[in-house]
This record gives sequence, C-alpha cells and structure tokens, in this order.
Amino acid sequence: EMERILRFLLEELTKVPGAEVVKNNVDAFLDNADIYKLDEVEARLKQIHNDFIQFKENNTLLLGRRNAALEERYVMQTAIASMAHVSASRPSRPSYAEDEEHFEFAASRSLLDDEEGASTSRRTLETMFSNIAGVIPQEDQDRFARTLFRATRGNTFTHFQQIFEPIQDPKTGRELHKSVFVIYFQDHRMGSSVSAMSEKINKICNSFGVNTYRWPPSRQAAQEHLQTLKSQVEDQERLLRAHESFVRSEAAALIEPARRGSDSLIEEWRLFCVKEKSIYVTLNLFEGNMNLRANCWYPEAEEDQIRAMLIQSSSSQHGHSSAMLVSDRTPPRKQPPTYIR
Repeated sequence: EMERILRFLLEELTKVPGAEVVKNNVDAFLDNADIYKLDEVEARLKQIHNDFIQFKENNTLLLGRRNAALEERYVMQTAIASMAHVSASRPSRPSYAEDEEHFEFAASRSLLDDEEGASTSRRTLETMFSNIAGVIPQEDQDRFARTLFRATRGNTFTHFQQIFEPIQDPKTGRELHKSVFVIYFQDHRMGSSVSAMSEKINKICNSFGVNTYRWPPSRQAAQEHLQTLKSQVEDQERLLRAHESFVRSEAAALIEPARRGSDSLIEEWRLFCVKEKSIYVTLNLFEGNMNLRANCWYPEAEEDQIRAMLIQSSSSQHGHSSAMLVSDRTPPRKQPPTYIR
C-alpha cells in the first residue's frame, strides 16, 4: 500500500512545474535510516495521499468550469460573427419613393391575395429554423458531420468554426484542439413540445459526448453574454493560478532534501519502504516459531566479521533477542553461487 501511494505521489509531482526529486544518495539514507519509523511514515503518506487526491479533484472541477466558460465564450463569438454577416447581407431600407410605389401596388391587390399571403406567412412561422450549438474535438469533427447528415437524411446543415487556442482536458490533462459547431435544421413543432428532429440531433450530440450551449436569440444578447463570460473566464483562471500555487507549495515539502547532501524526503521514504520490504522478504525465508533458522551462503573469508557483527547486534538488544552463526563444514551438495562483491 505504501508503494502504491508513493507511485501516485511521484506521478503527481511530475505534473507540478519545476518539481524535481533529488535521488542517488543511498549512502546518506543508510547512515540515517534509523530515524524513520514504519508507523509514522505510513501515517504521513496516507495523509499526504488524501490531500493530493483532494487537490486533483479540485483541479478537475476548476478546469471543467473554466473550460465551460471558455467554450461558451467561443460560441458567443461565433454567433456574433454569424449574425453580423447576416445583417450585412440584408438589403437596405427602401426610400420614400419606393415606399409609395409599394403602397400603391399593395392597395391594388385583391383581398384574397392578402389572405393567401397571410396563410403563407402563417405556414412560414409554423415551419421555422432552429439551431443547436456546441464544441467538439477537431478529430471527431468529420465523423460527427457525416453522422448528422446520414441520420437526418441531409436535412441539416452543420457549420464548424475552428478554435485556435488548445483547451486542456480536465480528466487526462492533454491539450485538445476543438471547434465550435452550429447545426441548422427546420423545426416542425407545436407549442413548447420538442420535435423529433431536435430530439434526434440531441441524441447524436450526447453519443459523441460534445458540450452544447444555448444559441443567443440576438446579436445584442450575444454581446452582453460575451462580456459576462469573459469575466467568468478571468475569475476561473485566477482561481486556477491560486490553486496551482498552493499545490506547488505542498509539493516543495516533498522534494526538499531531508538533510544537507541527502535525497528528497519522498525519495528517502521510498528507499525506506524498499529497505523494510527487503527485511520482510528475508524474514520470510526463515523457518520456525520462537527460534528462527535459515540457510545461507557467505564468504568464508568474512566469517569472523559476520560473527562479530552478530555478537554486537545481540548485545545491543539487552537480552531481548540474539543471533548466532553455525557453520556447516560438510562439503555442499550444490555448487556454491558466484560471489560478486
């Protein structure tokens, strides 16, 4: 469990800008390994692990809010540009003389023609154009357009506007290039009910996992909402910078050397876990309940040195435990392993 936590923390430290873990000072750790206790290190690691999980969740939440405001801002900019193009393409208002000619022409028409025109306008109002806007990754853009065209049998028109600024994915952290899309379609509906065409398009959008946003009713509404979104983006980016600064300060305590000329604190904790795990792996090779025994190979030239170390270790335990080396002078049945110093 401690190794899993350490792997998670080391991976998170790689995402912190400027965080570099000091390594390769094993001798300095071995000289001071006794200052670390297993229970204390495990408790510290669990606490820091919970803190970094909370940091990660907060970062994902803040990035999601910033991205939502940023994507909707690009949608508003696309709407303003589209409505400005429509306004520029409209014919200018007729002059006073043209108004008189239009009045004389309208006055000379029959009332039945007016009724037909009124019915035609009513039919036009019943059949109105609607649109659905959102943001989609550029890599899914062509597939999304083909799916819409085939599912609606060509009764939709999709416009894409590229976003040149990459947007960071809050889940993976990758930089994604996205585009704004606007889907235009004829919406035959009665009252406030949702039409079949609109429902089908929304299902396709949900299947692609795209983010959809409300299309503004007018250019003025788009400009007002754009100013609100700009302030929201600035606020979210300010919160993100403050959060990153706080995470950087917490990470500095882990990458700071534990002592002068030693490794970073998290690296010493990792070496401590390796040391403790090696001790338990070695103890698993012993047999017995109260008195433990194990067979091992050792260099014959260092036998006296090994005995002296065991005696010194036993005397330091004040009678709580002791160890001894019993040599087997019979010729070994197996070939001794190669001794590499």
